[in-house]
Amino acid sequence: MRPLIDEAKPKVVVPDLGGVFDLEYTALKVLTEAEKRLRAAGVLLWLVGLNPGVRSMVQRSPLGETLGRERMFFNLEQAIAKYQASLSRNAPP
Repeated sequence: MRPLIDEAKPKVVVPDLGGVFDLEYTALKVLTEAEKRLRAAGVLLWLVGLNPGVRSMVQRSPLGETLGRERMFFNLEQAIAKYQASLSRNAPP
């Protein structure tokens, strides 16, 4: 993903974790480090599609503290709606 992110220079990266049924410590650590690198580059990480167990694990971790509930979504449509709303709020009058 990194080469694609470097090339596209997005403002937000939104991986869909709907197919992830269990998140082990190592994977959570990788996501945490990725979020730090992205943030340092001015890119936000949002997560979508987290099943209840994965969502709970993320929320109890340092990554969950960083993301907060406002950067975790049940589906991609919610994330897109939030992004579009942020664009309209930041658009010049």
